[in-house]
Amino acid sequence: MNTQFRREIKLLLQAGLLIFSFTVVVGILNGLDAMEFARPMLMAHVHAGTLGWITLGFIAACLWIFCEGRTVSGWRASAPRWLGVVAILSILFYAYAFYTGNLDLRLAGGSLTLAALLGFYAWIVAMLRGAPLSTPRLGMAAAATTLTIGAILGVLMGIWLKGWLPSLSDSLFLTHPTTMVVGYLVLAGMALSEWRLDPESAQKRASKAGWAQVILPFIGGVIITFGALANDPILIGLYIPFQVIGIIIYLVRLGPKMLAVRWLAGGPARHYAISAFFLIANLALITTMIVSFITGAYGDPPDFSKIPFWMVFAMDHAMFIGVMTNGLLGLAAELASGRHSLWPWADHVIFWGMNVGLVGFVVGLMLQSAPVKQVFAPIMGTAILIAIITYLLRLRAAPGTAT
Repeated sequence: MNTQFRREIKLLLQAGLLIFSFTVVVGILNGLDAMEFARPMLMAHVHAGTLGWITLGFIAACLWIFCEGRTVSGWRASAPRWLGVVAILSILFYAYAFYTGNLDLRLAGGSLTLAALLGFYAWIVAMLRGAPLSTPRLGMAAAATTLTIGAILGVLMGIWLKGWLPSLSDSLFLTHPTTMVVGYLVLAGMALSEWRLDPESAQKRASKAGWAQVILPFIGGVIITFGALANDPILIGLYIPFQVIGIIIYLVRLGPKMLAVRWLAGGPARHYAISAFFLIANLALITTMIVSFITGAYGDPPDFSKIPFWMVFAMDHAMFIGVMTNGLLGLAAELASGRHSLWPWADHVIFWGMNVGLVGFVVGLMLQSAPVKQVFAPIMGTAILIAIITYLLRLRAAPGTAT
């Protein structure tokens, strides 16, 4: 790992894993239907996972990829050190604010988190200068752009809930999560898996196919954001060809690397490879949802509030766990390289338990079968808890300076 920000990356991943443990415990209990959680707790559960784990991990990945093989100085060297701490503390506060249900605290937490994300976005834009504009770097930069837009929409939604911007539409409730899941995480998942399955790709200028792989899903994400904001079926439907073509290009370019992965041998490569398969599953689910929306399956005129919850939960888990958690656990495994003598059995338990459990859980949601969901939710959740403990211990023992 050749980066001057190894210590900052390690801190972000450790903090993300700790915050993620809250999300996982609530998720296991909820999947078992053992407890009925109030909306504030569920909102804290979601945001602790999407921001505390996934977004802190995404920031760590950006620090790694944009500084790989190069040394920076001045504010570009100092900013990540304090911005990382600000991001961790603000996201912790934000998750707590959701738990309390207090709108003032939520708005304060969202504003602080947005400020940290804006700081990182400015750093990423600055880091694009002087480095090869590779496909993975372009993908991470595009994902960061969409993340920033989604964060702004989230703060606007908090302001609207306070009654301060009554002219805004209540479609923000749909637009904000759509931007964060469909626009941000699809781009991040593709870029992360390509970069780690083909590390040299980050040092090469993007080809025309690479540019198309990034630009098409980015445009699709922007289109669906405006479509959701306007509740316009035509705009929402336009998302499909942009996303489908972008992912097909990605699969063609990355296919040989995915096929070369040794699934039974262990190692982080299989985490990156399987994330690509979950990208396909997520695309299939969201395409089905959009087509059903356009054809009037959810009311006439189409009404997003009538989308079945199982489909939303299936899409979310395929993306949050299947795509992003696999990718970020792969990063944690690489950062803790050389520390696999600690619980060597855990790698297979984590990989197979989490992914088999996820597939079963999504199938249970699709079948609307509580027994199936109750069997596979604890398998998935327990495997993730083992991953959290394992990588916290391994990262603690891993060196904190660049190698």
